[in-house]
Amino acid sequence: MRRSLQLSLFALVLLGLVGGSMAYFLAQKSVTLTVDGQVRHVGTYADTVGEVLDEEGLRPAEHDVVLPAAEQTVSDGSAVVLNRARPLKLTVDGVQQEVYTTALSVDEALAQLGFRADGLVLSASRSERLPLQGMQLTITTPKNIVLVVDGTQKVVTTTAATAGDLLREQGITLSPTDRASLFPQQALLDRMRLQVFRVTISDMSTTTAIPHQRVETKDPNAFEGQTTVTRPGVDGQQTTNYRVTRTDGVETSRQKLNTTVTKQPVDELVTVGTKARPSDGLNWAALARCESGGNPRAVNPAGYYGLYQFSLSTWASVGGSGNPINASSAEQTARAQTLFARGGAGQWGCGSHLYD
Repeated sequence: MRRSLQLSLFALVLLGLVGGSMAYFLAQKSVTLTVDGQVRHVGTYADTVGEVLDEEGLRPAEHDVVLPAAEQTVSDGSAVVLNRARPLKLTVDGVQQEVYTTALSVDEALAQLGFRADGLVLSASRSERLPLQGMQLTITTPKNIVLVVDGTQKVVTTTAATAGDLLREQGITLSPTDRASLFPQQALLDRMRLQVFRVTISDMSTTTAIPHQRVETKDPNAFEGQTTVTRPGVDGQQTTNYRVTRTDGVETSRQKLNTTVTKQPVDELVTVGTKARPSDGLNWAALARCESGGNPRAVNPAGYYGLYQFSLSTWASVGGSGNPINASSAEQTARAQTLFARGGAGQWGCGSHLYD
């Protein structure tokens, strides 16, 4: 081959190689890539946002934010943004949840999540960076709590997380028997009511009577319906011990512990007449019991004698002789019946007992 032809062929090959390299170079794009706020410029031949990220070794996760979308095409001068999400184990006023945020600091995360109130109590500094693997964050918000203790009700504003925390904050101590309307570990929510109940437990005793019984014995020498107490009854006594619970000074329960008899009762002994009444149907035994205590030899210094307290003149007027106390009970009753027939029950101060 002639030398001139060889030179021509070489020139053509060289021109092709240079032209191809120039075309490849001209196809490269310059893209601004921002990852978590960090900006850098990259050269790429990628056609889409997803390809650009893939070239840079970036694999967006489910909660990451990619702008524009991964399938969007890129051109020279395009901007690609990747904000990677951080898992945040969040506890707000005792309520736990897991959220994802693209914030880079605690302060930014609070803004994203809508916690803008003043007075928040945080478990981490606002300026602390959020690591890519996430973190735990506890938030306690200010709450208005209705607090009732020792008869006083007031509204307190607090960032205490639990009922127990609030009581400690307010300097309120519960005794072993006191109780509260909320459990100590219960999380506080705005406008909750927390009431403290002061509970005291004490032992006490009461003394009560034991009623005596009545024992009756038949007396054939006394008229029917006539009764005589031969031994008075006496009530006994017993002591009962209780355990008493008072809530805020008011008794709420009483438990009986035991009962002890401290004095035995004494039965009342009574004789009951069984003898038939006189045919007139009047209660002469009741009249005698009222006038003389049922004693046929009763003497009143005022000048009255026997079962029915006759004066000597009255006794004589109904046929009696001597002193009534020397007459039998039957005779005294017969003379009294004569007096009744003559003048009625008004002859005696106790005359009404004839009709008992």
